[in-house]
Amino acid sequence: MVIISSIASFGASVAGFIGLGTVGFGTQVVLGLGAQIALGAAIRALTPKPQLPSVAPRGYTVNQRGSALDHQIIYGRAKVGGAVVFTSTTGTNNKFLHQVVAYAGHEIEEFEDIYINDARVTGIDGSGNVTQVTLPDGSTSGRYNGYIRIKQHLGSPTQTADTDLVSEVPEWTTQHRLQEIAYLYIRYAFDADIFPNGVPEVTTTIKGKKVYDPRTDTTVWSDNPALCIRDYLTNGYGLDEETANIDDTLVEAAADVCDQTNTVASTTRYTCNGNFTTGTAPVEVLQDLLSSMGGTLWYAQGEWRMKPAYWVAPTLEFTEDDLRSSVAVKTRHSRRDNFNTIRGTFRGDETDWQITDYPEVTNAAFLSADNGQESVADIELPFTDNSIEARRLSRITLERNRQQLTVSASFGLRAFQAQIGDVIQLSLSRFGWSQKEFEVVGWTFGLAEGLDLQVQMTLREISENVFDEVDDGVVYERDNTTLLSPFEVPAVGISLTSVARVIREKALNSLDVTVTSSSSERIDHVEVEYKLSSASDWIRFSTGQLGRYEILDLEPDNYDVRARAVNTFGIKGEYTVSEDFKVDAFAGPPANVTNFSFEVVDNTLNLSWDAVPDLDLSHYKLRYSIAQSSAAWSDATTAQEKVSRPGTNTSFPLRSGSYMIKSYDKGGIPSNDYTTLVVPTTYLPSYTTTLTQTEDSTFSGSKTGVSVVSSGLRLTSPVSANTTGTYEFSNYIDTSSSRIVWARIESNPARVDDSAGLFDDLPGLFDSLPGLFDSLGSDSQIDDTNVLFYIATTEDDPAGSPTWSDWKQFRAGNFYGRAFKFKIELKTTSDNISPNITSLDAIVEYN
Repeated sequence: MVIISSIASFGASVAGFIGLGTVGFGTQVVLGLGAQIALGAAIRALTPKPQLPSVAPRGYTVNQRGSALDHQIIYGRAKVGGAVVFTSTTGTNNKFLHQVVAYAGHEIEEFEDIYINDARVTGIDGSGNVTQVTLPDGSTSGRYNGYIRIKQHLGSPTQTADTDLVSEVPEWTTQHRLQEIAYLYIRYAFDADIFPNGVPEVTTTIKGKKVYDPRTDTTVWSDNPALCIRDYLTNGYGLDEETANIDDTLVEAAADVCDQTNTVASTTRYTCNGNFTTGTAPVEVLQDLLSSMGGTLWYAQGEWRMKPAYWVAPTLEFTEDDLRSSVAVKTRHSRRDNFNTIRGTFRGDETDWQITDYPEVTNAAFLSADNGQESVADIELPFTDNSIEARRLSRITLERNRQQLTVSASFGLRAFQAQIGDVIQLSLSRFGWSQKEFEVVGWTFGLAEGLDLQVQMTLREISENVFDEVDDGVVYERDNTTLLSPFEVPAVGISLTSVARVIREKALNSLDVTVTSSSSERIDHVEVEYKLSSASDWIRFSTGQLGRYEILDLEPDNYDVRARAVNTFGIKGEYTVSEDFKVDAFAGPPANVTNFSFEVVDNTLNLSWDAVPDLDLSHYKLRYSIAQSSAAWSDATTAQEKVSRPGTNTSFPLRSGSYMIKSYDKGGIPSNDYTTLVVPTTYLPSYTTTLTQTEDSTFSGSKTGVSVVSSGLRLTSPVSANTTGTYEFSNYIDTSSSRIVWARIESNPARVDDSAGLFDDLPGLFDSLPGLFDSLGSDSQIDDTNVLFYIATTEDDPAGSPTWSDWKQFRAGNFYGRAFKFKIELKTTSDNISPNITSLDAIVEYN
């Protein structure tokens, strides 16, 4: 029995690419992912009803049979099926089945991996015999040894016929060379036990087409999107365009951008990995290819040009002098064209080549601007094979869409220097624009009335921030298509946490049991049991879904917990046991804060830290000291009284010095120690002018409830808790004219104790005192003092009769005015305790 399938021609009619024949001189036509979403009007010049890319493969994912199947084209890497172009049987009782499966209609780099059904071939001897396969669970098997032989042919233009196939199958001759066809010749030896379900499916991961790189004048394999698009434009199965009609200068620039390494996971900026058949319309193929670099492709002045999604600094500026018409401004999209969330799918190694949702991209500010109504755009990326690139492309598309200001106008011939994708600056005083940045999204050149040569441009606002690299930590779950035995029950994991509960005003010890599994889709329910570690009998606690179970009101003691899974067939798995777990949730303070770090953005200091894991965590408290070494918690001021759980970051005006942080539980008990980070003075911006008002050591300003003792400013009578006092600086700072300044107060408050130092004078409850018993007399962990800073401003001459603003509490910041005056407020919450200030300066800086 012989079945021979004809191999379809490479030829793909360019006539299907609607609109190319009608594009005249002076018009730039746009195609690309950005065009599909943001430049709808321009794409309609090519085709009335453009379709967004579909991640559903346009090529073969499983092996196909037919009399005239289209060639498959593979750019980059892809896991594909092929076209079965020849089938024959030989031997006694048709023992051997011979198949030729064509996977690509061109020469490829290599067959990376070959799969027999879901088993990956990991052993082939010199004759092509499959000696070993690796199963999805990681185990290996030699079941096909002696039963399957695979010969690889990469599709070279000088390829010769397979010698084994010629010698064993009469119908296949030396003239059956399949030149420029990448194929596998597969021979099966019949055995009902080896092949109980018939002929297996053979798929393969292929490094595909070799493409020309004008940068090196070489033709080699590459997954660079710019080079793949150039190959499609110039190839017979694509547009069959002359190479002279390709702007290779822009191709080289685009290829360099795609090859750049980005900061997130050190990944290449853009790659192109996917497949399609020659039966796919060219406009659809180009849209899919362009989606992999978020790019645009246009035809202008007889050449094809391209640009990936990246920032290009503007080189041209246009003003009112360049205008030749009125200016049409559209400030916002219609609701139909606006979106604040992007979802979609991709496929690649990361998902075992299964179509999978990439993490959605959204923006809270955009959602708020849309009155909280979610508007979703589905953008599928068929030539993007990893979630990092998928999110990068989606984020750029989302942010470009929200740059909504669109301008249309006619310009003079100077605009002839601009082209699609360029970023220009537009200065129009009527609109208050000074070098405002726009991207050219439409360009037409021709004669206007009066035979005046003009360039009509459509401009869309753009920002360099659109192309910033951002990773916001969104996670996703992959599809899992591996089917396992129904009699296998996955193991479960158990995590235990001792939790404090207050129920009906009674404090309870609870045991939080979390049951998890990496194969949740195979579990119908779980069974959870527990017992005292010293007991022998288990107590059935609950039967239910994977997740969290809470065992309430346990006596402080050690407990054992076990759980097992039951699948949908009622088969029970093995118990996972956690033994000797101590349940006593009220013991001990919360953990110290870790990974306390900072970053500086302009004049803002952003602090962040890892979340403290204690379930009874309430909040974090931050203190600040001007000292950059040996700073103490007690000798600091309160920077922020409370950052409530689950917050793990906060921001302050930029000041150098030491920042300290503690965690507090719901009972008000602090962590044993504070964590300190130092912001060096080198992070402060440099100003040309610095004015300082120094108050120490005489402190001659106005005092209310404060006194000077031994050259230190302190509360006069801190004999009762919650005492306050104020000190107003003796003089103001005059900058001679109104301006924006950066102002701050620098002081070094130290905690002083006027009591006799008795054991009974220690603050708070005995059980809540921080630190070790031997250090209870130390005040390094106490925060019962504070100093608040205030500023008032005036734009008047302070030597005359100025009008001052109200006092405003501040730490540091930008203020506007001519003169500035300052005061501080000293506070204590403990008897006989006061802050003691020996150094006090107000500083005003400006350029």
